[in-house]
Amino acid sequence: MKRTPILPLIATFIRDHFNTPNFPTYPQSDHYNPKTRQFFNTPATRSLKSGVLREMWRLAAEEEQFHPPRPLPTVQPNWQAFHAPSETARFIWFGHSTLLMRLNNKTIFIDPVYYESASPVGLMMHRFQAPPVALADLPPIDFIVYSHAHYDHLDHNVVDYFAKNRPQAQFIAPLGLGAYLRNWGIANQQIQELDWVQSTEQFGITFHAVPARHDASRTAFDAKKSLWAGWVFETSQQKIYFSGDSSYATHFQKIGERFGGIDLAFVENGQYNPLWEDNHMFPAQTVQAALDVKAKCWMPIHWGAYPLSTHQWDESVRESSQIAAEKNLPMLTPMMGQVFDINTPTEKWWKRVK
Repeated sequence: MKRTPILPLIATFIRDHFNTPNFPTYPQSDHYNPKTRQFFNTPATRSLKSGVLREMWRLAAEEEQFHPPRPLPTVQPNWQAFHAPSETARFIWFGHSTLLMRLNNKTIFIDPVYYESASPVGLMMHRFQAPPVALADLPPIDFIVYSHAHYDHLDHNVVDYFAKNRPQAQFIAPLGLGAYLRNWGIANQQIQELDWVQSTEQFGITFHAVPARHDASRTAFDAKKSLWAGWVFETSQQKIYFSGDSSYATHFQKIGERFGGIDLAFVENGQYNPLWEDNHMFPAQTVQAALDVKAKCWMPIHWGAYPLSTHQWDESVRESSQIAAEKNLPMLTPMMGQVFDINTPTEKWWKRVK
């Protein structure tokens, strides 16, 4: 991708860091402290280990070695197939954790991110290539759902586009994240915020906010002011799980028990590092998380678009695919832009990227 000049990146950094929204104060809970006005994990996540700055410097100075050697294969979405009536959910993967889902004749955009860089300063973590569909070429969007406020999941420019061009879209997000949306021009009546284990029913789809073990911030001034979450999308026919970002813990098993199993689970699979082991899962943990939620089938997300750690761009999917095969857990790996459902055969296309 062609890199943005430095001045617009500086302007974006200033915009985000000097326009921090006012966050509400919530009642005390097992994951929120009204005195500090911060959310937290139980058990508490461990602090980052020494050496993180060295890893970040390596990621910036040697970034190209963590990119694929050539553009990844993509296909143009077949919109007729995507919109065809069906009791089975259909999806399009945009890379990383961005998914377009067609469920109960509604179109849901999950964690839509188009940023050129997933870093607050814009000088590292550059996207491998443009998303398969430009914002202006998207079909009508009914719901936009967010998991948390990190740059690689909440894109200010995408929100700005929808505020100005598609004001009919409804936003569903964890507690506190709506403060960003309102600050960026989304009307209050378009936003619904949920705490863990809360749900909202819309057009025959129940959106369940479920726990994750992570954190959220965009600046030095808003750490853990908004909640992080996963989602279960439930209809009379299917249950779809989206993990958001999470380290491994017992909440996956509890989700599996609560919902009696999941038809298709989208689980984070990449950007891990021993120095931040409580932020992201390693491949074996990812597969175990899919097993814990009792998924019939799963798909790795949080990879294929940005280098956010110092492992090779395809390491996570190579390792998790092998582990999943050993566990007899069916796995989907569609190309970006491909329309697919739980029954779509997919190939290990990343093996062809040499």
